[in-house]
Amino acid sequence: MYVLGINAYHGDAAAALVHDGKLIAAVEEERFNRVKHCAGFPEQSIRYCLDTAGISLEDLDHIGISRDPSAHLHKKVLFAASRAAKQASTAGLINQIKDRLGNAAKIRDLKSELARFFNVPKSSIRAQFHNVEHHRAHLASCFYVSPFERAALLSIDGFGDFISTMWGIGQNNDIEILGQVEYPHSIGIVYTATTQFLGFPHYGDEGKVMGLAPYGKPRYIEQFREIVRTDENGQFRLNLDYFRHHAEGVEMTWDNGSPVIGRIYSDRFAETFGPVRGPGAALTDRERDIAASLQLRLEEVAFHVLTRLHEQTALTDLGLAGGVAYNSVMNGKILLHTPFRRVFVQPAAGDSGTAIGVCYEITRKREHMLSAYSGPQFSNDEIRAALLRAKLAFETYTDAEVTKRAAQDIAAGLVVGWFQGQMEFGPRALGNRSIVVDPRRAEMKDILNDRIKKREPFRPFAPSILEERVGDYFEQTHPAPTMLMVYQVRSERRGEIPAVTHVDGSGRLQTVSRAVNDRYYQLISDFNELTGVPVLLNTSFNENEPIVCTPDHAIDCFLKTRMDALYIGNQAVRREP
Repeated sequence: MYVLGINAYHGDAAAALVHDGKLIAAVEEERFNRVKHCAGFPEQSIRYCLDTAGISLEDLDHIGISRDPSAHLHKKVLFAASRAAKQASTAGLINQIKDRLGNAAKIRDLKSELARFFNVPKSSIRAQFHNVEHHRAHLASCFYVSPFERAALLSIDGFGDFISTMWGIGQNNDIEILGQVEYPHSIGIVYTATTQFLGFPHYGDEGKVMGLAPYGKPRYIEQFREIVRTDENGQFRLNLDYFRHHAEGVEMTWDNGSPVIGRIYSDRFAETFGPVRGPGAALTDRERDIAASLQLRLEEVAFHVLTRLHEQTALTDLGLAGGVAYNSVMNGKILLHTPFRRVFVQPAAGDSGTAIGVCYEITRKREHMLSAYSGPQFSNDEIRAALLRAKLAFETYTDAEVTKRAAQDIAAGLVVGWFQGQMEFGPRALGNRSIVVDPRRAEMKDILNDRIKKREPFRPFAPSILEERVGDYFEQTHPAPTMLMVYQVRSERRGEIPAVTHVDGSGRLQTVSRAVNDRYYQLISDFNELTGVPVLLNTSFNENEPIVCTPDHAIDCFLKTRMDALYIGNQAVRREP
């Protein structure tokens, strides 16, 4: 049985394909069309999934999408009616309603959309269609592919199908919902609104604020406790005076480009915190302290929900998904501040991961998702052909030679592009579409930003470490294979790996095992053999664009930046000095 799951007409459009309970492919549309967080219809992602399985659209048994326009419909109608009654000018509201109705119509008639994009008659598509409620898809994405037979589950993000947060329990082949937080209350909205206020306006900029927070002090924590308040039974609610989304609505542009979200915060923010920071303006202690206070309040609210969830389930295994689950600082503290002892975070915790959740919510079969490597891969013949087209001189190595030679270049201080195997699903480069450098060299952060990444200097870079050596370098040892946990680096090790140690002594680590990624594990092992350090600095292979997908993308990125060497399959290209 073939099941296709889709996230469409929303940020991070994606597709996933499952066959008889086994994940065959999963990929984001942005990797093909090169539009960050692409929000349209994932046509190329669907084609990749079908091609990987060697099937056509007509061979699918089930097709699902992670939106259900009928979910919580009565609450949506009541809220829309009350908002319309309150607004003196309804022109903006009417346009917003039209946009949402048009979006909902496409979601409801997914069969027509597929027939149009694939140029086939609707009658040829025999699959059964499903609308899976957004947060159910998130919960399914972190339970059915987790290692847990029974687990407490939490989905926490901005909004989806009128819900911001949902929690429950997964047992065997079923998920029971235990509670939820409804629109307009959302901790994700608080984080996004504050991110905008701090002068980071783009979709996905919340990670910048997380990186900024350790530079500040939480002197505004009481203000944020006023902005978002916790209630009994794991609930929380917003002081809506600080927001526009519930009263005026927020302009959202999805279409086929990068999502654009209008201003969420109200004038009350400026009354409380002072003037809005303009994009690109100098950062002051005020912005750093707001970021620190926001991060602390997020953690307080999340741990409040999780503590109640543990009380309800008496379980110590946790599945976590939703856009807020990309907050790796929060994730890394769960085992320290709640009764949970094991955590599985869906590698694509945001909306792209709902494509996987849709598949497993339909099949109700279980499969442990050992890795996030579910995207395109390319043979050495295809790679060599791409290098020849680009008229690049290259050397070819054996499997054993390629990791040893790359490790030598890294230890010598070179900036190395590392393109191997299947592309990762989700936002993190996990050793197959990565740029890797020596973490012992403190200057590497500045070198990477100057030559390639052009990132804000306060943002940290991540360490990849051999799984069995985690306890030697970090204060926690729970596996973090998808770079979604931040742990404290042991104080005696911080001077050894300064390029991946953040200002507060932490690191957003990736634990690497041979069973999951043999070649990347060997690269780190060879570097350890040379230097005595089982750690590499790993950042995504891109320059202000989606992570590279194909050999041509990798070559283009190599040529337009100042990378020193490109290891692509078993081939290596070195830039002339």
